Amino acid sequence: MGFGLWTLAAVATAHAQPATPPAKLVLGIYAPSVEFGTSQARLAYVQGLAKAIEQNVGVPVEAQSYASLAALRKDNVDLAIVDAQCIAMNPSWKLLANASIGGGTSREWALFSGAGDTMQGLAGKKLAFVQTGCNDAGFVDNTMLDSEVDATFFGARVGEKELEGAVSDVASYKTAQAVFAPVDAGKGLKKLFSTGSVPNPGFVALSPKLGALADKVSAAVVAYGGHGAIAGWSAPSREPYAALAAHLGRVVKAGVLATPEPVHLDVKDVLIEPPTLRDSALATVRHHFVRAVAQRME
Repeated sequence: MGFGLWTLAAVATAHAQPATPPAKLVLGIYAPSVEFGTSQARLAYVQGLAKAIEQNVGVPVEAQSYASLAALRKDNVDLAIVDAQCIAMNPSWKLLANASIGGGTSREWALFSGAGDTMQGLAGKKLAFVQTGCNDAGFVDNTMLDSEVDATFFGARVGEKELEGAVSDVASYKTAQAVFAPVDAGKGLKKLFSTGSVPNPGFVALSPKLGALADKVSAAVVAYGGHGAIAGWSAPSREPYAALAAHLGRVVKAGVLATPEPVHLDVKDVLIEPPTLRDSALATVRHHFVRAVAQRME
């Protein structure tokens, strides 16, 4: 066998051999919009999911819970459960599964009030929201309020690290008078109006070293039933996150101008002939003369 054939054979063998699997994978969770109740429950959930992935891919998986997206990124985790806003802002992340909560992969959100029954009653009041660090202003002003409310309408905005804290600001502590939250998380607050459907968190791959393991990880996550705030997972679908990304930007609305249909007028409809012009009659001759008044000459 010549040198060229030896070279081709070596290259073919190299491609045929699978890539060396990583020694360990790190799974992080940063999903403040999901009501786990306690930090311990959140960590327990992600640890259970990590064990299921480990059994399926044959690689040790370490689980971590994070209080911010910046902290998660700083640790260079390989896999992550992340809120929808952050996935919408990072389209390069490889989506492996969509979270299922309440029987669906998205939830209806609404504006809840603790100070009045109308939107006008909230003018100048404080608004609580879940602070994800992923274009929160765009989410509130454009996704939730549909670009129809001025940014200065609320007197102040209070960003909370978790959904439970944002709702409690209005329901319990009274430190804010309104909050954006999923409909099933209102805790008896007055619902003013629905603000639209928001995708649930997603499971993403952040590390390129996964390679072919990404498909195995996805299969393990989708098969995981789990017990807790996230009831299960479905096959990855990026469309809901792409739609959310499109609604994070401000929309300038204008009236729709329609081209009027041409109207054809008949001249007879415009010109109305007086009926008297069609009638003929004879006038008495004396009506055409004026009798002069006699004058006496002196």
